[in-house]
Amino acid sequence: MNRLFKVVYRKEMKDMLRDKRAVLAIASYAFGIPLLMAFIFFLMSDDRGKEARTNVAVSGYDQAAGLVAFLENEGFAVTPISLEGELESLPKQTDAVIQLPADYAKKLASGQPIPVELYVDDTSRQNAERGDDVKGALKAYSLQVAGARLITRGVPLSLLAPMAINTRDLAPSSFINKMLGNSLTLLFMFSPFVMAMSVALDALAGERERQSLQSLMAQPISTPLLVAGKWAMVASFAFGGTMLAVVVDLSLLQFVPGDMLPFKLQLTAGGLLLAAVELGVLSMFVASLLLAVSIHAKSFKEGQTYMSMLMMVPVIAGYAKLYGESKLPEFVHYLPIFADLESLARIFFDGTPDLMITLSALASSLLGTIVCLMLTSRRLASEQILSEA
Repeated sequence: MNRLFKVVYRKEMKDMLRDKRAVLAIASYAFGIPLLMAFIFFLMSDDRGKEARTNVAVSGYDQAAGLVAFLENEGFAVTPISLEGELESLPKQTDAVIQLPADYAKKLASGQPIPVELYVDDTSRQNAERGDDVKGALKAYSLQVAGARLITRGVPLSLLAPMAINTRDLAPSSFINKMLGNSLTLLFMFSPFVMAMSVALDALAGERERQSLQSLMAQPISTPLLVAGKWAMVASFAFGGTMLAVVVDLSLLQFVPGDMLPFKLQLTAGGLLLAAVELGVLSMFVASLLLAVSIHAKSFKEGQTYMSMLMMVPVIAGYAKLYGESKLPEFVHYLPIFADLESLARIFFDGTPDLMITLSALASSLLGTIVCLMLTSRRLASEQILSEA
């Protein structure tokens, strides 16, 4: 039995290694994803660097010495500007414009309300964040002035804040780490599908199209062993390509400047080993699933149509996990792909894997592998498939 299995496995591996499409799929995904990630992180980064100060222009600069000093103390670069009427657009190299009324100093001294116009530009994430920083600084200065007025009247500042609120985050991981972790691991989840799709199609749908499947089935080998040999070959491509993509991605991330990364990897040697085991079992499941689809296609082209629809499964599952996790039933979190996304995200970004979720991911993938292989063997053993070829 082992000898026949090895014969089928070696035969399939030799055939697929000669297939340029399979090798190109592995190389393009393994080395293309890091370029995509680098581009995304570049877009998310502050292109002027963390040291760049927020530039604030103040109309009424001369009569707001206290406000200007407060803003400069908060780290803003403050410059004067002369405005008449409303502003249509921000000046170049300016993140926000504060327009004070002509009688600002008089109203401040008399304790009257002061209408202040703040002009910002929210067309980009960076501009929006800097505009929010300026708005927060104005509110802080307003509270400081209000506190000084209360003190002069003998009113304790504690009356301004009757409650002292301390926030404690009980989530196992931060929101940004969770979102970015799931997004990155979702790319890894695509790897087995991309790496193995071409070889899975050629292993069965291609054999049927070339009418070589009948002669292969006529050999003295049982159908389950034949399926097992093809499955082992597809799983090898899926796992090898996936690990190549993971290693290349994680290695290149070490050369990305820290200020460009919106997250920090917490991966350890033990975590990497656990992730490799989980990705290996997932590759086994994906290989069996692809073969179960490929066996129903009469040609390579027809199989591509089926595979295109199948590729929507990890996409839908991934985005459902990213944006609708709280609305999903509890049992969904223990299904393949869903459990793998959660487990791998915790391994890569938290450094503290959840063994229960990891075990459920492994168990569900193994169960799915067995079911898909049984369905493929049953379909291949059917005499009807010979008449359809």
